[in-house]
Amino acid sequence: MATKSEQILREKEIQGIKFSLYGKMIIFSLLTIGTFFVAQTLFELFTITAISLALNLVLYILSKFLKKGKYVSFVGLFCVLIDLVIITILPFIWYNAVGGESQVPRTYLIKTYVHFIIAGTLVINAFSIQPIYPMLYALGVVISQAGILVYAQQDPRFISTENFKEAFLGPAAHVNNYIMSMGIIGVLGFFLAYLTYRVRRTVLSAVTNEVKMTQLTRYFSPNVVEELDQAGEDFFKPGGKESTVAVLFCDIANFTQISESLGPEKTMSLLSEYHSFMLDIVFQNHGTLDKFIGDGMMVTFGTPTISQEDATNSVKAGIAMLQALALWNKKRESNGEKPISIRIGIHYGPVIVGNVGVEKRLEYTVIGDTVNAASRLEALGKELKRNFLISRELFDHIRLEFKQNLKFKTLGTLSLRGKTKTTEILGIEVTT
Repeated sequence: MATKSEQILREKEIQGIKFSLYGKMIIFSLLTIGTFFVAQTLFELFTITAISLALNLVLYILSKFLKKGKYVSFVGLFCVLIDLVIITILPFIWYNAVGGESQVPRTYLIKTYVHFIIAGTLVINAFSIQPIYPMLYALGVVISQAGILVYAQQDPRFISTENFKEAFLGPAAHVNNYIMSMGIIGVLGFFLAYLTYRVRRTVLSAVTNEVKMTQLTRYFSPNVVEELDQAGEDFFKPGGKESTVAVLFCDIANFTQISESLGPEKTMSLLSEYHSFMLDIVFQNHGTLDKFIGDGMMVTFGTPTISQEDATNSVKAGIAMLQALALWNKKRESNGEKPISIRIGIHYGPVIVGNVGVEKRLEYTVIGDTVNAASRLEALGKELKRNFLISRELFDHIRLEFKQNLKFKTLGTLSLRGKTKTTEILGIEVTT
């Protein structure tokens, strides 16, 4: 199965081939119009017009395949084949238009000067950002034009000259100039193939980074994603560093009973809606989603970069979450649905921040005693019948002017389950 990056790159290739198709259609149309003014015979006029119309019809049909994303490589290669056939038969059409072999030496085939058409078509083939197309076209052109030269030289009437004036104004052909032109086309083709390869690599890198950034927006607030965009590859390697952050745990109370009464489909719908607006609040307050844990979530403030506002932002987020929940519950009750309640616990302290796992499967997370303490605080809310608990360590780091307007109640110094050290706990009171 193709990766997201490969899918987007394929879309870019389709866009390039479409551009190439439309470019060819314009060229063939202009060629038809031009033929009306310069055609020497009705045969030339009819032949070129018929071929152009037929090719435009074929190209239009191919463009329809591309819109459906079908046979992309086939369409690209078929377009190259069409270009080669056209550039090969065009000199013969012009040759027959002026009398053909019975009246004109084959030297005329070398003097049709289709090089500008060849070069233009070559550039158009490069727009597909697929190196194989300009490379195959250039190789095919060199072979076909070499074949035309050999065929022309078999005519006893073939005249060659080294004089450019005679070649341009007289019946002779400048063979060396013709060979040099084909050589330039060949070199240009391989150069464009390499350039296209480099562009393709650049596009792939850009697409990969874009996908990576899109993935990051699921976990980090936009300002953090912007910082990560500037980070080096070291950020995405296994390992970690010690940092001091605020860790928030949030859980839906009595979720087991709720899920049993709703059933799987409605439960997932509820969680999707709930997580959506909760995550918006987290990001608005510069938090980072560490992970969803069933109905709950673990959020950090201070990762991947710390600030003096981390403790304050975590409490702001907790308050906003409870206020948003109250509004959501009003909506649920108006629809005849039962309200839900949540518990929040936040602790502040040292953690190890980094990528856990192996390079192929990494998880950016935080680990340490602070995480355990925050989880215990959230769980303790059930016992204390409180929906928002924080530790003294967090409270001491809240910005003073915000702290002065904060409604809270000291619940004493308690020992959290699984911890030997005691922690002073405060209950935050939120007006909803």
